[in-house]
This record gives sequence, structure tokens and C-alpha cells, in this order.
Amino acid sequence: MTARSTLRDFGELSRIVRLLIPLTLATQVVFAAAALVSLLLSAHVWAADMANFLRPHMVLAGAGLCVFGFALPSRLTRAGGVLAFVAAAVPFFLLPAPASSTAGTPVSVVSANIYVDNPDPSGFLAIPAVASADIVVLQEMTPLWQDALVASGLWRHESSRDLEANTDMKLFSRFAVLDERTVSPDSVDTGGRYAVRYELLVDDRSLVVYAVHPQTPRTPSMWRERSAYLRDLAEALKSELPETPVVVAGDWNTPSWSPFFRDLLASTGYRTTESRWWPSPTRFSTRYGSVTQLGTPIDRVIVSPSVGLEELSTGPTFGSNHLPVIARLSIP
Repeated sequence: MTARSTLRDFGELSRIVRLLIPLTLATQVVFAAAALVSLLLSAHVWAADMANFLRPHMVLAGAGLCVFGFALPSRLTRAGGVLAFVAAAVPFFLLPAPASSTAGTPVSVVSANIYVDNPDPSGFLAIPAVASADIVVLQEMTPLWQDALVASGLWRHESSRDLEANTDMKLFSRFAVLDERTVSPDSVDTGGRYAVRYELLVDDRSLVVYAVHPQTPRTPSMWRERSAYLRDLAEALKSELPETPVVVAGDWNTPSWSPFFRDLLASTGYRTTESRWWPSPTRFSTRYGSVTQLGTPIDRVIVSPSVGLEELSTGPTFGSNHLPVIARLSIP
């Protein structure tokens, strides 16, 4: 290689770098603006709220833009990289603090969307945390699964077997089920979905468990139906007596960063059980090898102020596109 060709290659590389600097800076600024604008508008605009499903991915993208910006010989791209990363990270600082540990009766709760096309319950029943759970709340329940879980004999008590009336939700429990009722059954704007309230008997006192599975917000109209569902749920939670221990479990179809979830917690005083800084993904795509780390957190357990959290974890895959959520709670 001659000195002339080396200089020519170096000049070509410099030209490419000069072209990359404004392109990278523009990408960083547009990305940061999109991250912040979607955050500000997500309570009012469907598309903006959909961005909340992608907040973990946006943080990773912001980190990539930051690294790439520092790799270029420009102060502007370095500043733009920092701006992109900070803008993507802002929603994480708005996440609510989880419930704390308290003394009381230990109760383990498992919530899982089994996935309506999942034909085999054996993988789910083989999970040790499921087999030892005191309360299991399931969504997209099918008659096949219902019969298999009843036949397992793991739980002495169960909710109604009328799955259609309960929006295909099901509760199994080691505690007696004292009462079961639909939340706001007269609402006509929730897409035909309703939360179900169960009252269980735990150590001679009542424990209230809500099973939830609002509409998936794939379209603006379905987004509004999910909002109405969460509205009815919040009103039901606020009607509970202050001293009543309450657990709400299910597939919320609502990411941790959504203002609708934050507003529900703020209006009721309830607390989440998810990590404050990086909620574990629970819903993932089965099209790309079931890489759960690329998912987003929409399945969760929240609790009333008197209920304590000892531990939260997610279980392994079991043929569904959701992971089971395992909450070890303490009931005062």
C-alpha cells in the first residue's frame, strides 16, 4: 500500500465521519424528543402510551446512541448521546416504590396468563413455586386447563367454573372462598371485560383478592376500554375498608410506566410489588425464540397498604407468552 493510497483512504474515512456527525446528532435529538414527548402525552394519546411498552428497549437504544456519540470526534454528538440516554431513562425515575416487608401470616400468590392456545398444563404444574402456592390467579383459562388443575388436587378451593362469566379468569386457593362477585358488571365501556373480587378466609380473617385482565390496547378504542376497566377497578379498591388486606393480581395489559397504572396507585394508596428501577419483563414474543429479556412488564401483583412484600420473582417459561409472577406476601 502506497502513502498516496493510505492518504486517500484516510480522506475517505474522514469524509464518512463528517457525514455521520450531523446524521447522528439529528437521530439523537429526534430520539430524545420522541422519548420525552411520548412520556408527556401518554395519558391523552394512544400512540404515546404505546411507547410505554418499549421503555426498557428505549433505554438500551439511548445507551447505544450515547456510546456511538462518544465514538465520534464531536462534542455535539457526545452531548446528544447524553441527552438521548437521559431522556430514555427519565420514566424509570417515575416508577413507584414497592411495598415493604411487614410481620404477618405468609401467603404466596402466583399470577399467570396461561395463553389460550397453550395445550399442556404439565409444565406449569411442574414449577415448584406454583405447586406450593397458596393462591393461584390465572388468565385466559380454558376448560382443559381447569380440569387438569382441579385433577392435580393441589388446591382445595376454587372459584366458579363458569369461565366465560369471569372473563376466562380462574382462582385456586388453599383458603376457603367465601364470596365471589364481578366488579361493575353494568359498565358498557370496558370491552366486555370485568375484574372479579374474591373474599378468602385466612386465619379467621378475610383476605380480598381481585383477579384482573383488562383489554389489550392494540387500537385507540381498545385503549379506551382498558382505561375504563382500570377506572372501575380503582373505584372498587377505594370502596374497600381501610383495614382490609387486599391483593390484586393478573395480566394488566398495562406497562409499569403507563400513567394509568401510576394514577391507579396514587388514587388508591396501593403499592406495587415490582422493582422500582427495572421491573422484570413478563410478556414476551414467542416468534423470536422466546427471549424473555426482550419482553415488557405487564403482569403484576399490587397490594393494599397493610400487606407486606417479602419477595417477588418470575417463574420459568411454560408454553405461554407470559411468565408467572410469584409474590410472597405477609398478611397482618
